[in-house]
Amino acid sequence: MKTKNQEEQLRSEVERFQAAGNSIGALDALDQLNDLNPLNATDWCLVGQLLNGMGEFAQAIGAFEHCLSIDPVCCAARHDLGISLYNLGDLDRAASLIEKVAIETGLEHAWLGLATIAPGVPCYSQERVRQIRETYARIVRERESPSPFASKAVEARHRGPIRIGYLSAHWNSANYMKPVWPLINAHDCEQFEFTLFDDSANQSGTWDWLTRKGLTRIPIRTLSNSELADRIRELGIDILVDLSAYSYPQRLGLFVHRAAKLQMAWFNMYATSGFREMDFIVGDHYVYRKNEKPFYSERFLELPVSYLTFQTNHVAPDVSQCPLDEREQFTFGCLCSLYKITPQVIATWATILKQADDSRLLLANSDLRSQCNRQFLVAKFEELGVASDRIAFLPPASHFEFLKYYNEIDVALDTFPYNGGTTTMEAIWQGVPVLTFAGDRWASRTSQTILENAGLSAFVADSQESYVRLAVTIATDRIRQDSLRDLRKTLRVQLLSSSACDSTALARGMESLFLSIH
Repeated sequence: MKTKNQEEQLRSEVERFQAAGNSIGALDALDQLNDLNPLNATDWCLVGQLLNGMGEFAQAIGAFEHCLSIDPVCCAARHDLGISLYNLGDLDRAASLIEKVAIETGLEHAWLGLATIAPGVPCYSQERVRQIRETYARIVRERESPSPFASKAVEARHRGPIRIGYLSAHWNSANYMKPVWPLINAHDCEQFEFTLFDDSANQSGTWDWLTRKGLTRIPIRTLSNSELADRIRELGIDILVDLSAYSYPQRLGLFVHRAAKLQMAWFNMYATSGFREMDFIVGDHYVYRKNEKPFYSERFLELPVSYLTFQTNHVAPDVSQCPLDEREQFTFGCLCSLYKITPQVIATWATILKQADDSRLLLANSDLRSQCNRQFLVAKFEELGVASDRIAFLPPASHFEFLKYYNEIDVALDTFPYNGGTTTMEAIWQGVPVLTFAGDRWASRTSQTILENAGLSAFVADSQESYVRLAVTIATDRIRQDSLRDLRKTLRVQLLSSSACDSTALARGMESLFLSIH
């Protein structure tokens, strides 16, 4: 009886800690429960979910495996084990688990998770990415139940300037919006009228970055998709441009309501949306190839400059001298998110480190604050013959301090099939060239479009094998290293005079696209 009372009390504590958002307290209570009686499958699944929520993905794997050893068909455990593996970079295994759950259950959140990660899954073809995203779009369409008369409501044309609406949930994120802020400020406000639809969580955030006068900002966070569609139609928006895509999927449902006669995706859509209501996707000739048309539900619009043309509008550290000047060991580095560091990436980096034997690899991202996640990653390198002392980690830091980590990196290594975007811009701004290769999909060419436009085509390999050879050559050749030192001193000036940072050209290019489709 005493044991039963203790168990009931501990389960009450678990619920109380959960309600209070105290994951550590809940895990401690579950640990005590396990000392009384072995946890059941539901308990182990909860342990895994709590660990996932804390960013302890490597530990969560063991909890989900315990659950599945008791209940092999538990959908929640299989799905959330997939989430753990995804966050640790094992995207093929993650997608396999999540896809099976999605197909078996038809649950929207499972299809959304799959649709979100699909472009970065190495084993997925572009055809499969489109199929998955179109399946998710059908689920959203059924949920939103758009009025059949919605498309008729946007037929009427008005006189005067073309009305453009930009929609984003990230207006206040300085580092993330490097391409967007300068574009908005460079737009022609006589030929066009611009409305910025603000879906930001922080509606009170500063908009000091907005120097262009005459633009309208409308907070929309509290509006449902159908309400927002009505509001956009009332404003007579001719072309609605989505900037968030699957990074804020709650708004994808807006587009099935046909809020504007023409709807397009730019900036954050690096594969098809899968929504037939999304008329256009904007990119450039580096990221999109004409033979890939069957893999898109949208029509492609090509900009004359990089679709990720950017400017750094936030305070950034000064460029440091080359780390080689202080240490003889060559330092490769990557500050990309952990989920981009797939087994294929690890294997390629291991090959580079073994061939350039007097080199090391420096890594930093928020998920590597976890010792267990770091150990998980190091173990992958050790399995491939790379000693743990060749891998260095730096702790989480404020964005300004995080950018200083480039002071310790000679060359940044790009990830694949999901390249860096923001991290590529940040690396070269800090004087550190990024080594990449042109891959088999849009997401594998985002670094290429930035580097080519920045005058850094020498760091774009044409294959994975060439990527390895180039990395090893740079790390072992004295002449290449001298060139690296010189480049670091001048790279920021080079960027400012390149098309990679010509936001005026980006604005004129975007406006030409608006005129061509209106």
